[in-house]
Amino acid sequence: MKYKQMLAFRMVMITGSVSQAAERIHISQPAVSNLILSLEQHFGFKLFERRKGRLIPTPDAHQIYENVSKALSGFEKVSQSAHNIRDQKSGSLRVACMPVLSIAFMPDVISEFLADRGDISVNLQVQPSLKIQRWIATDLYDIGIAELPLIHSGIECEQFNYKCVCALPEGHSLLEHETLTPRELDNESFISLNSDHMTYQQTSQAFASAGARWKVRVETQLFHSAARLAEKCHGVAILDPFTVADSHYLGLKTRPFLPDIELKIGILYPAEHPRSLLAEEFLKLLRKRLLDFAPNT
Repeated sequence: MKYKQMLAFRMVMITGSVSQAAERIHISQPAVSNLILSLEQHFGFKLFERRKGRLIPTPDAHQIYENVSKALSGFEKVSQSAHNIRDQKSGSLRVACMPVLSIAFMPDVISEFLADRGDISVNLQVQPSLKIQRWIATDLYDIGIAELPLIHSGIECEQFNYKCVCALPEGHSLLEHETLTPRELDNESFISLNSDHMTYQQTSQAFASAGARWKVRVETQLFHSAARLAEKCHGVAILDPFTVADSHYLGLKTRPFLPDIELKIGILYPAEHPRSLLAEEFLKLLRKRLLDFAPNT
């Protein structure tokens, strides 16, 4: 039994007329008649009798009508689901995000993505970068965004590099400089990320190469914690552009820092797992927003 046969049968059952059925399903009257005839041949019994210009369903037609209607309803649901998938109007995404991007950046990206997609659901988890890599490598999440380098295999990665800046509390005397180097910051109190973070190693090397003293007063795990402490005048800090863009830290001013201190971030996804159309569409937006912070990447 074919879809068009079932559709023609249901419309004739509803309207009692070949002409009205043809009008509703946008085909010719002969086409409807042929579909009904082929269906009767397929079943081996008559479905309608013609009386005074109308088609009267046989008892056998009534008996199969409900099942035909259910079959058509199921087909239409599948068709609508396929349309929604194609247009990215339904489905779900599992996104794992490193802490620094979870405060404002990723919620803003997800909000933009959901704006005209009412039936989309997103599971956003905030985790350390190494845990995100494990999740992506084992196919627990569709998309991850984490600090590099990659430690785990089985991951595809798109890399983005960002230059960090030096953040100082408003009114700090060093703001008179257009650019800051370890020489100007010699013996200045510093708020740093932990010693295992990539910016710690780069900053330490920069000061050592310049023969300047790097006076770390506070170590912390998060850029946002460092920003808050710097704003409270407990030291200067090297911050990423995402934290700097956060409007919470109105009491901070920034200056370029040389030599460059880089934050390397990757969009991660499972190497062996095909991505859905929804995931591909989200990735387009995510790449675009990441490039807003690194136009030269």
